[in-house]
Amino acid sequence: MRDKILYIHTENLNFFYKLNKELTRKKVDFKILSVGSKIVDSPSLVLTTLGEFNRFKRKYKNLKFLTFDENSNFKYFILKVLAAYKTSYKEIYSTLIFSIDPGSKKIGMVVFLDGYYLISHTFYDKKAFIISIKDYIECFQNEDLNQLKLTFKFGGGILPLTLNLIEKILNIYQTNENLKIYLIDEAKSSKIKIQNRKKLFKTKHELSALIIALRIGVELNKSNYTNNLLKNKSKGKYSRIEIGRNSKKKSYSGKDTRKLIEKIINGDISLSQSYELINEQNKQKKLII
Repeated sequence: MRDKILYIHTENLNFFYKLNKELTRKKVDFKILSVGSKIVDSPSLVLTTLGEFNRFKRKYKNLKFLTFDENSNFKYFILKVLAAYKTSYKEIYSTLIFSIDPGSKKIGMVVFLDGYYLISHTFYDKKAFIISIKDYIECFQNEDLNQLKLTFKFGGGILPLTLNLIEKILNIYQTNENLKIYLIDEAKSSKIKIQNRKKLFKTKHELSALIIALRIGVELNKSNYTNNLLKNKSKGKYSRIEIGRNSKKKSYSGKDTRKLIEKIINGDISLSQSYELINEQNKQKKLII
């Protein structure tokens, strides 16, 4: 979508005000398409209301419309606009990846949609974190929960908190056949420094969440979750060896970390493509991200 133009086309002042405010806050570039002006059929996305869209009689080959119904959820509309802007415009999206850095005071989270970076958040309580997770899933699941593949990657630095969050996710989405949860060794993830970090992330926890996304970790299943992790939770124990062996298969040169992160955030590469770059780097140097 970065090589395409995003337009706002509306006479609805309330819709325009709210849309302009949210897009500006999320740093989404757009242009205003005046009502009555000629519309060029070029690869672009037009944001308008459902009522105003129905006035368009001509069919466009390259121009796409994202319409807002006043009876629908405006928050979800913004998320779909962001998805079209950050990734690409689709009627149906297939995967959501949540990478999470659970902290004692703050929870960092990065969201990937169909493999591409969508947004990052910092939460100050677990309730806000869970509400946000629900919003993303409800927005993109397209009525059939099992159509959407859900992946959660949790850093295991503070195990009791991590397991508490995992239990909450399992209680809500355990019937989803496409749910996967990974436990990641987040050792030194908070120690990685990049220049001008505040231009990319609001807090260091969001950066740590992205670093966690670049690591593999161990997939949790009923066996290793129930028989091992939950037993250790009550004892306050946690074995880094257990997940550490697989958590750092993906690594990257420290000096290139910002360049890689910028490519991910700008949508130049997907999460899977970043793995390929890291693997290529590993063939030349033994450096860990």
